[in-house]
Amino acid sequence: MNSRFSQASFALHGLHTAPISKKLINHDTPPRQRSKQEPLWYAVYFPQFASANSQSAIHLKRQQQIAQALSALSATVTIASVDSFSFEVASSLNYFGGIDSIRKRLSDSLTALLEAWQLPTQVQHAVSPTPAASLLMAKAGCNLLVYRKNNLRAALGRIPLQALPLPKKKKRQFHNSGLNILRDIWRLPSHQLGQRFGRDFLKQLDQCLGHVANPVPTYNSPEQFSSELEWDFSIENKQLLLPGIEELLERLCAFLQTRELAANRLVLRFLHEHHAPTLLHLDLRQASRQHAHLMLLLETRLHAISLHAGCIGMRLEVTHFQTVSLNSATLKGIDAASETGTHADILPLLEELQARLGNAAVRRIYLRDEHCPEFASQDIAFGEVGNTHAVSTDKSSPRPFWLLPQPVHLKKSAGRLFYHSSLHLLSGPERIETHWWNKQEVKRDYYIASNRQGMRLWIFHERMLADIDTEQAWYLHGIFA
Repeated sequence: MNSRFSQASFALHGLHTAPISKKLINHDTPPRQRSKQEPLWYAVYFPQFASANSQSAIHLKRQQQIAQALSALSATVTIASVDSFSFEVASSLNYFGGIDSIRKRLSDSLTALLEAWQLPTQVQHAVSPTPAASLLMAKAGCNLLVYRKNNLRAALGRIPLQALPLPKKKKRQFHNSGLNILRDIWRLPSHQLGQRFGRDFLKQLDQCLGHVANPVPTYNSPEQFSSELEWDFSIENKQLLLPGIEELLERLCAFLQTRELAANRLVLRFLHEHHAPTLLHLDLRQASRQHAHLMLLLETRLHAISLHAGCIGMRLEVTHFQTVSLNSATLKGIDAASETGTHADILPLLEELQARLGNAAVRRIYLRDEHCPEFASQDIAFGEVGNTHAVSTDKSSPRPFWLLPQPVHLKKSAGRLFYHSSLHLLSGPERIETHWWNKQEVKRDYYIASNRQGMRLWIFHERMLADIDTEQAWYLHGIFA
């Protein structure tokens, strides 16, 4: 046995934690010509994160930082588990000058991150043609580099079975059967492995050897856009700021077009020399990447705010995006189905009103599953998402969307109700009895009424007061549009 394989065997049996700066041990020599379709996966294992909470905000942020650091070396990065990452390097070997150069760059970036987090800089890594084999060798502390799939079986043969990501019951089964390393498994008849240890275990081994496809989820870093303009002089006239805004929007729209995205929320910062930046927030109900529409909204919003001082620069930022779903063009001579009756046509108008009057000035009414009218609807700012949902209303007993803040007492004279003029009952009653379980018990009979001015009103008779004071028992609660 040569010295190179002896070092690999020592690493396999020792299961030691190797520093990231340690060179990879070549298990086989690199081929002279690599097939373009043959991948090469680099796996990294962090023992420091083995007991980390996968849902903690700190760990999720660290995961993103590590994945972004790996994205500088590969276009295909995957977060395998709470403590493991892998990325494809075959496509970038020539660009970075070989696997040693990639390992050096990886060492510098990961060491800097771990030192900044005040964590040990010990990291285990491995490279092989399959992501499953690379992750397995990295977690076992092999520190191996395998180029060919044909050599994977020999490289994985000395890995202890206890290092496999298996349940404790399965590991105990291996121990009781006298099986210690993967080579012991491969010495058994293949047709009996599935019966003794299960099909899932066999599939895991086949994925490591590349016999079965092992699709991995690709990490996509959150999209961000930030672009800035600066001047050597101060601008106080808002009209002179429009060309700069238009230039920033051109950059944004080009960014959105290349990534098939649309912007949901924009923040335009006007920079001042001796003051804090003036912020212009623009929230879109429907994501857009149309230059003309965005320019109209920003210009309208600009005229509605006041600048703290003269502007020496501006920065446009977008952090909320939405994927654009493109519609195929219709055949010539065949009309596409129109969207008449939807709210799509009114959205540009509402967004323009929101830009002119402010985000909180334009409201939207949502319905909730509540019998009591006071709690059956909620208005929130246009663009916000509430904990409500639209519910279908009974057409036989319609209710108005416009409810008064407080019910108004109706005067009664000569047996007739009055609101600006005498009322005529059109329909009713609709009896509502609810909230008896708390101190806000409701017992009402609702009617739809009209007066001589043509107003359609929603009134109710308070049954809880009927026995006390009949004259005070009638109230106006809502007005139909």
